[in-house]
Amino acid sequence: MKIIITEEQYDRTVNQRSLFWIKRRFDSVKEALKETFDLMEFDICRTDDYETFEKKFFSVFMDCLHPYFYDDDNFSFSEYDGVYDLLKDVFYVECTEFYFGGREKC
Repeated sequence: MKIIITEEQYDRTVNQRSLFWIKRRFDSVKEALKETFDLMEFDICRTDDYETFEKKFFSVFMDCLHPYFYDDDNFSFSEYDGVYDLLKDVFYVECTEFYFGGREKC
């Protein structure tokens, strides 16, 4: 038996699993966010373009979460991408406030 779903339904399914992953480990995600703020503070004045900073910020954020990804045996590449996208959506405001607040001090 084959089940055919649309691309939108597939994306929602993947994102749901990613959302559950974030919810289960939200304390770890918050700790990783604090660590990311500490690591990226130096780069604020060195990066003139917000889009470049945002990309690097969320890459560092995902790197801080890597130990938790490795602990989960069933974590797939599609879930990784889903977590990345969700983290960008959830913490976008924190990233922009961090960047532009830091740029005022430069």
